[in-house]
Amino acid sequence: MPNPARPVIRAVPHPDPLNPLGITIACPLCDAARDWLLLNIRAHVFVRCRCAHEWHEPDLTRDYFDQHFTDPENEWDDFNTAMRALAFDGLLAGVMWN
Repeated sequence: MPNPARPVIRAVPHPDPLNPLGITIACPLCDAARDWLLLNIRAHVFVRCRCAHEWHEPDLTRDYFDQHFTDPENEWDDFNTAMRALAFDGLLAGVMWN
């Protein structure tokens, strides 16, 4: 049974650009424009870049997340392990997948 005091984090990789309001989202740290990890924590959606920079993205609402993205396929015991497993821990900063 999930612990109600611990927030549930849904993490969904998204390889394509994001432009929910018609403007492409870019990483403010490295200027990447695709290959994201989207994190839904309660009512908020965060974007995480391969460079490990993460920010709350107000243009991505919980409703938008629910409509466009699937449920997570895996669960991890802690956040850092999940970021390493999904390769969003900064190790692959600057790498773009074709």
